[in-house]
Amino acid sequence: MDLVEAITKRRSISQFQPRDVDRKVIDHLIETSGFTPSSCNTQPWFYLIFDSNESKRRLNEYVDEGYQETKKVLKERHKLTWPIYAKALEVFSEYGKFDHAPAQILLFARPYDAAFLSQLIKISGESEIERISQDSVKTSAAMSMNSFVLLAHSLNLGTRVKDGVKFMIEHPELRARFYREFDVPNEFELVSGIQLGYPTSKALERKAHKRKPLEVTRRYV
Repeated sequence: MDLVEAITKRRSISQFQPRDVDRKVIDHLIETSGFTPSSCNTQPWFYLIFDSNESKRRLNEYVDEGYQETKKVLKERHKLTWPIYAKALEVFSEYGKFDHAPAQILLFARPYDAAFLSQLIKISGESEIERISQDSVKTSAAMSMNSFVLLAHSLNLGTRVKDGVKFMIEHPELRARFYREFDVPNEFELVSGIQLGYPTSKALERKAHKRKPLEVTRRYV
C-alpha cells in the first residue's frame, strides 16, 4: 500500500473482530511512529495501552465518569437550559467513548525536554513561551498519532481517534485518581485516545465523507 492510498482509504473503525492485536504488532506501530518529526527531536509521545479486559473496563469507567461529572457541571451552571446541553453531551459521548476494540490506547505528551531550551524556558519565567513549548509537544505527539493510524491501516488494522476521552481530565479529582491508578506522571498531558483492532467486513464498507474543496482549505499569498 502506497502512502496516498493509505491516506485516502483509511476510515475510522468502530466495529472489530473478536481477535486480539499482538503486543509485538502494537510495539511495531509505536516504534515506527517514533520516526515522526518532533520539535528539537524531543520525541515527547507516550502511549499507554489497555488490552486486558480489566484495564479496558477501568478505563471506560473513568471516561464515563468524566461525562457524568461534566453533566453535573452543566446542570449547576445552566439551571434552566442544562437539559439541552446534557442531550448534546450525550450524543457527543457516543463518539468519545471507546467501542469494543481489542486495544484501547491513550496518547500523552511528555513535558518539553530539549536540554538547553527547556532550561532557558524555565528560568525565563515567561508564561507565553512556556505555553508555546507545551503546545509544541502536543503537536509532535499528534503527528506521531497520525503516523500510527496510517501505519495501522497499511497493516489491515482499524483505528479510530477518540478525542472525547479528554473529558475525564477536565475534573481535577478524577484526573488525579486516574493518573495515580495507572502510574502516569502528573506532568504528562493527555493528547487523545485511539482504539485499535482488526475491522469487521461491515466496518470496511464505510464510505468517506465528502472532503472540503481546496478553495476552502488553502490560499496562496
